[in-house]
Amino acid sequence: MTAHDRTAVFALAFGVAFSVIYVICTEVNLPLLTYHPVTGEIGPLFQPPKNGPVMYWYGWMATALIGALLLAWIATAIPEQWLQRMLTFGCAAAAAYLILYTAALFIYDRATVELEFLKSRWLSAAAAVIVSALVSYLVPPQWYKRVWHGWIWVVPLGAISVLAYYLSPYFTR
Repeated sequence: MTAHDRTAVFALAFGVAFSVIYVICTEVNLPLLTYHPVTGEIGPLFQPPKNGPVMYWYGWMATALIGALLLAWIATAIPEQWLQRMLTFGCAAAAAYLILYTAALFIYDRATVELEFLKSRWLSAAAAVIVSALVSYLVPPQWYKRVWHGWIWVVPLGAISVLAYYLSPYFTR
């Protein structure tokens, strides 16, 4: 695929960006709006519960939609070589974060001593950026051209895995 096929570039970038931004929004709680179903009110950004539960899902979806549209639009405007390198970096960072943070939580849950630093998302994120920088630097440019569109499946599956792990207490009660 070439960068001249802007529709395909937009679709691939949107799919990858939306799934990653959505997971970030749910993890850090960044809704664009908050819905209060009991009162029927919709408020801007994050709001605490008023009279009953609140729904942030709509806000997370809106935040991810706007972010993904912006990133996909930028992806259509940059040269293909930069796009492939940036996509490889971003996907490697997402995969590395998933693996590192899951491993850290797994170790934390089974440790006999208190290892509180393992629960830090920032430590896993920093390590993931370092790992993805190394991967992006070491991977030959020929590989970018053969593999980059395949990330449209890998990253959303990773995002679903992260969400499933976070939501597992709701399913196992």
